[in-house]
Amino acid sequence: MHARLRQSLRAAAFLTAGALLPPAWAQDAPQPLVVTPGNPDVPFEPARPTPLQGPRQPVAPGRLSDAPIEVGVLNEVDPSVVGLLDDPHGGLGTAMWQGTPRARVEMLLPRLPMGTVSPVMQDLSRRLLLTTAVVPAGAPVAPTLLGLRVERLMAGGRIDEVNELLRVAAARVNDPAIARADIDAMLLSGDFGGACQKVPALMQGDPNAYWLKTLAFCRALERDAAAVTLATTLLRDQGQVGDEAFFALIAALPAPGGGPAVTTLVDPTPLHFALLRAANQPVPPDAVAGAQPAILRAIATAPKADATTVPLEAIEAAERAEAAGALDTATLAEIYSAVSYTGPQIQQALDTAAREKGPRTNALLYQAGRIWTDPAQRAAALQAAWQAAKADGAFGTSARVNLASLRQITPAPDLLTFAPNAARAALAAGDVPLAWSWLELAAREAGTMTPQGANTRAINISAQLWPLLQLADPIGARQRSASRTETWWRELPRAPEGPEADSRALLYTLFAALDAPVPNEAWQSLLLGGPLLKSGFVPAPALSNSLAAASAEKRVGETVLLALLMLGDVGPDGADAAALTQAIRALRGIGLEKEARALAVEAALGHGI
Repeated sequence: MHARLRQSLRAAAFLTAGALLPPAWAQDAPQPLVVTPGNPDVPFEPARPTPLQGPRQPVAPGRLSDAPIEVGVLNEVDPSVVGLLDDPHGGLGTAMWQGTPRARVEMLLPRLPMGTVSPVMQDLSRRLLLTTAVVPAGAPVAPTLLGLRVERLMAGGRIDEVNELLRVAAARVNDPAIARADIDAMLLSGDFGGACQKVPALMQGDPNAYWLKTLAFCRALERDAAAVTLATTLLRDQGQVGDEAFFALIAALPAPGGGPAVTTLVDPTPLHFALLRAANQPVPPDAVAGAQPAILRAIATAPKADATTVPLEAIEAAERAEAAGALDTATLAEIYSAVSYTGPQIQQALDTAAREKGPRTNALLYQAGRIWTDPAQRAAALQAAWQAAKADGAFGTSARVNLASLRQITPAPDLLTFAPNAARAALAAGDVPLAWSWLELAAREAGTMTPQGANTRAINISAQLWPLLQLADPIGARQRSASRTETWWRELPRAPEGPEADSRALLYTLFAALDAPVPNEAWQSLLLGGPLLKSGFVPAPALSNSLAAASAEKRVGETVLLALLMLGDVGPDGADAAALTQAIRALRGIGLEKEARALAVEAALGHGI
C-alpha cells in the first residue's frame, strides 16, 4: 500500500476515534433567522435549507393473505429510476432516455449548466433531473445516475428537491456524490452535529481530502487543537495547500480568542460557509459574486449576528439566488421588506436611486413601490428599479419581485411612457395578459391626435411591443389583428444601424425559428447596411449535429440535455443567434412548443428588444 494512503488511514483512525456521537455543542438545533422588518409586528423568518434525509424505509409487512403465492425471479431495481415528476405533473416521460446510450448521458449530465439566470432553462433542467424515467441502456460509467442528478440539483441550490428525491428512493444508495450532497446540505443548514456524526464513517471508507477537512472542522468545534493540527499537517503533506481560507478559519476555531477575519473568499464551498458561521465571521464581500446557487441561498437565509440588520451580502446573495432559481421570489421580497427604512428615506427613494445603486437601493425602491399608492409615483419607483436592474443584468429578478406592485397600476394615457418597460417587465415575470394590457393602451393612444398631429410616441411604442407579444402569444396576436401579425415588421424604423440592427436581426431570426419567418424584403436593409460577419458563442459542430439528430429521432431527454448544453452558462441572453435557433427548433421538434417560445421571449428581452 502507498505510504501516503497508509498515513491517511492511520490519521483517520485517530481522528475518528470517539467521533461517532455528536459533541455537546451540536445537540442544540441552529437558531432560525429572525430579522426585524419595516413592520415590527411581522417577524422575518425565511425558510432555510433543510438537511438531506435518508431514503424512505420499507414498512413492516402485516399478515400474509391466503391468496396463492407465485414464485418468480425478482430483478434488481436500479434506484436511479426514481423521480418526483410524472407525465401529468411536468415530467418529460418515463421513456425520455429511450434510444440514448447510458454512457452519453453520464458523460454529459455533469456539464449541465445550473447557474443560468434563464427561468426556462432552470425549469427544463429541473424537469430533466427530477423526472421518473427508465434508466438508459448500457454499462454505467458513474456509480449511479441518481448520484449525478443529485450533484447537479445541489449545484443549482435545489436542496429541498434533493431531500425529497432521496426520501422516495427505494433503498440507501452507495454513491460518493450522494454522500457529499448529504454532508453539504447539513453544513449549509447549520446541522453541524448531523454532519459530524456521519463524516467519520465516510472517511474510513474513502480517504478523500474533503472528508479529512470536514472532520478537522468537527474536531475544531470540539476545541481539539491536537487533532486539528494533525489533520492540517496531513492535508498540507498531501498537497492540499491552495485553500488558504480553510486553513485560516480552521486555525481560528480552537483558539480561545479566535483568529484574524478572512477578508477574501472568491469561490466558497459549503465547508467554508460552515467555518465562517462557526467562527462568527462575516461573509467576505467578494464571496457572493463567485458563489454557487446553494451557497447564495445559504448566505441569504442564514441566522444573522444582529437580528435588527440585514447585511448587504445577504441581500445581494438573495438577489443572485433568486435569479438562479435557488430562492423563491417571495423570500427575496421578504428580505427586501426586512431592510429598515424611515418614512423620510422612503419619500426620498428616487433621489437616493439617482445617486446610489446596489442591493439596498433595490430594497428601498421595492418598498417605495409597495407603499406609494399614487400610480405615477409607483410607476416612477418601478421604472427606477428596472433601470438599475438592467445595468446589472438582473432585470428578470426585479420584474418578478416587483410584479405585485405593477399589477396595482391601471394602464392610463398619462402613463404611456411607462408602457414599454411595464410590458417588458410583465413578460419577464411571466404575466402575458398584463403585458397585453399595456400594449393595448399604446394601441388605443396610437389612434388619437395630439396638438402636433399624430401620436407618434404611441405609434412607436405599439410597434416596438407588438412583435414581443406576438412571440409570447401568437394566438392572441392573431385574434387581435390577423393582418398585423403578417406585416408587423413594416412598422419598425426603416434604416436600423449599430445595436438596433443587431436587435432587429435577432428578432427576425427568432421568428424564423418559430416557423413565422419575415419576407426577404425585411432583411434587405440589414444585408446592405450592416456587417456581414458576427462573433459570438458558437457551439461545437458535434453538439449541433447531435442535437439535430436527437430531436429528429424524438429522444426527449437527450434533446433537452443537448439544448441546454447548446445555450450554456450564458443562456439565451448571450447565446449566438444560430445556437438559439437550433435550441428552439430542437425543443419544438419534441413537442416542447411552449418552452421554445418562452425561450425566444427571454432571448428578445435579454438582447434589449
